[in-house]
Amino acid sequence: MAFAAQLGSLTDELVEVITSTTTQTNHARFGALRETSLRNLRQHNFLRTNQYEVYSALDGYEERFRVLNRDGLADALRDRLDALALCSNKWTPDVLDLLLKLADQPVQKSNLDDLSQLKRPDENPEPSLKWGDIAKEDGWDKDGDLWQNADFGGYSSDGDYVDDYETDASARSVDTSLSSIEARYRKRPADYSESVQSPLDLDEIRKSQAWRRKKPGIVNSTTRSQKVPITEIQAIREILFMLGGLDNGLVDRQGKLSLDIQLTHASGQIFRSLLISTNDARRRLSILRQYVKQQQEIPLLQVFQAAIESRLRSFDNTLADMQAHYTNVDQNLVVSVMKLLNDLDPHLSPLRPLAETIEQLERSKNSQPFHFLELLFDSAQALQLEGDEVAYRFIGHLFFQCFAIYLRPIRRWMQSGELTDNDKTFFISRSPFDVPRSQVWTDQFKLKRTSQGSLFAPRFLQPAASRIFTTGKSVVVLKLLGKHWPIQEEEPEYATQVDMNTVTDLVPFAEVFKDMFDQWMQRKHHAASATLKRTLFETYNFWSDLNILHHIYLMTDGSRSEQFLNAVFNNIDLFNEDWHDRFNLTEMAREAFDGLIESHRLHVNTSLNSSASDIRNVRRTVREGLPSIRITYRLPWLTRIVVTDESLDHYQLIFTFLLQLRRASKVLTTYRIISDVLTYRAEQEMFYGLRSKLLWFCNTLQSYLSTLVLGPLVESFQEQMRQAEDIDEMLTSHSTFTKQLIDQACLGGKLDPIRQGILDVFDLAIKLQDARHTESEREANEFQELSRLSVMSSSRREPSRYIQASEEEDETFLGEQDKGLTLQNTEATYGQVLGESRSALDRHLKFICGGLRGVARASGSEAASKWDILAEMLEVGIRGP
Repeated sequence: MAFAAQLGSLTDELVEVITSTTTQTNHARFGALRETSLRNLRQHNFLRTNQYEVYSALDGYEERFRVLNRDGLADALRDRLDALALCSNKWTPDVLDLLLKLADQPVQKSNLDDLSQLKRPDENPEPSLKWGDIAKEDGWDKDGDLWQNADFGGYSSDGDYVDDYETDASARSVDTSLSSIEARYRKRPADYSESVQSPLDLDEIRKSQAWRRKKPGIVNSTTRSQKVPITEIQAIREILFMLGGLDNGLVDRQGKLSLDIQLTHASGQIFRSLLISTNDARRRLSILRQYVKQQQEIPLLQVFQAAIESRLRSFDNTLADMQAHYTNVDQNLVVSVMKLLNDLDPHLSPLRPLAETIEQLERSKNSQPFHFLELLFDSAQALQLEGDEVAYRFIGHLFFQCFAIYLRPIRRWMQSGELTDNDKTFFISRSPFDVPRSQVWTDQFKLKRTSQGSLFAPRFLQPAASRIFTTGKSVVVLKLLGKHWPIQEEEPEYATQVDMNTVTDLVPFAEVFKDMFDQWMQRKHHAASATLKRTLFETYNFWSDLNILHHIYLMTDGSRSEQFLNAVFNNIDLFNEDWHDRFNLTEMAREAFDGLIESHRLHVNTSLNSSASDIRNVRRTVREGLPSIRITYRLPWLTRIVVTDESLDHYQLIFTFLLQLRRASKVLTTYRIISDVLTYRAEQEMFYGLRSKLLWFCNTLQSYLSTLVLGPLVESFQEQMRQAEDIDEMLTSHSTFTKQLIDQACLGGKLDPIRQGILDVFDLAIKLQDARHTESEREANEFQELSRLSVMSSSRREPSRYIQASEEEDETFLGEQDKGLTLQNTEATYGQVLGESRSALDRHLKFICGGLRGVARASGSEAASKWDILAEMLEVGIRGP
């Protein structure tokens, strides 16, 4: 709000100054102009002023002033630029750019005397003292003879005095001020120029440059060429021109050495070796000079160019100082090409690896904009290993200078959760479409990937990319929650700079960068992730939502889950065609979990194919009908960030498997024989043996899931959630937790054959009970027919009828149904069904136990040991006849 108020007041002042319109004079026009200006200022998408171009233009003006012999103006400009650098801020380049655009031919129209007008006048200025005032005061302003020239020649005393000038010249001269006297004797540079050059000087110049036009001749018949001799001062001049990128006589424009030139006192081989090394340095410098001339549109590459240009300018200043040194005639000096090259080597050695970096960058076609940062990083590490301390510090300083610019979008993302439009260097992108709040964390922002699948970020920054990504997303979510307060003042950029002169060579460059970046990350993190986690747990009751999910899907509260499942199973056992009605299922689930959840958030439905399933198939097998039951519990959008759709699918798989297990257990335990009238037969022993094995199998599997899978995993998961630092770790922990549930419960893709075997055992339990019920019906009918004539009163009671324990008062609830619905195979006898069931059970158990042990031996996952334990638990109960 403070920024908006300040912007509004400044806009009002701007409109008043430019349009001369105020709210008192013309309220309507002033309001329209003000709103238009505010809209343009708020929605402008122009880039900031290029500070390097601004300072380059000012340096250009200083150079032009000096070329035109206006050193006073140049010195004044330089003094003020140096003073401005001590008190400048981030808006200084914009102000200077405005002044440059307002400038009107400053080279021609600038006047040094105008600077005095910028000074504040004295409150009590004293009158200036002039020669005219002194003359009037002393009374000799009217004395014309005072200014006459005295003739001390050979004239007699009687002779008249003759003045060479008019006697009244002095009298007419009224302006005798100091400024007029200085102006009379001041001379311009043109006054010292000579129109005609001395013939001797011109001949000397022609003689000194004659070697350029001289061609080598032939010494004798051996055809050995005669080289053109030059002096060392001439060679130094050409070498300095060569390194400065200027035309010279040693190398042509194609970079080819002229081998017909020789020093007057050195052998050609020695001079040639010197030229080769110098030409190599020239070639590397030309690579740098050509690169800085390329047009770059990406700010990161522009900064890299400006940094190289600054270092080239420093090297050119060194060349200029050396030229001035060799042209200084006030002192005697020794001229030596070897000394020149030795003096230049400290300045050339840091530029060699930089040129190699540019060569690698040019060879890397279609490289990423930040690729030069990777090359500089690798170059600094290589130079440190080579022991080249000067070049290492030079490249290291250049790397940190450019990396500070690369950090700007990272700083903005981590502080405000915002991305720069059309940023070609940042490794985070935003989806062009808005997504639901629950998907903001996973779908709104993405990490950019290259065509090879690697992260679109420098290699040295990739380990910290996930933390940067998480911090920015945390800020975005906090903004949606209204829990984020942006920082008003940014920290200074120098925090990302490392003084390479203070860094010891014993510390690897990678560690130097890591320490700097970790400290920078510590400053920029602002505890966004911790704030979001605290909000999730304290304000949005994340623990409560997780506990509800575990109650519903993992059936941690057995009594509530049993109430809902019994209602579903009763409808199936009663052959209710509408057992899959979603309204009835939802109402039964809400009644079962009443008081634990908010009822309006729980819904139960079935898939479309469940309505087409025959009720008889739904009752006979756990593969029909039960897998179509799906429970949906609507979670808050912030909780859905952690609980993803994939995790909910895993919960649903666990729920379906537990539902099938409870179905098989209920079938084995619900029905019982209410009369012991039946005589003992071998089928009874076989039936009870099979039933005991099936009960052992179901109970063992239930114990395994409860004590070895669900309990330990839930406890470990809760501890991981408490220790998680950010949402990403919480999301990863929850996803890992659900995947471990699937694997350890034998529901993974690799264990699908074993799961199918377990479901076959569940179906055997239903088949066994249906066969026993059919046999009891047959025996009851036979008994009823035999006793119909003798015992009429007992005809209504069926001695071996199986009914639910909770419905013993209704003895005919199953008899009133179609008795043919429970028959599985009318042609097979009861004994044959029991024999087939026993062989099938033995086969399935051997397959399940053997498969679990085999998969446990072949797998190295954490679930392998538990699979082995489950196999051993199952084998204990199935040993015997």
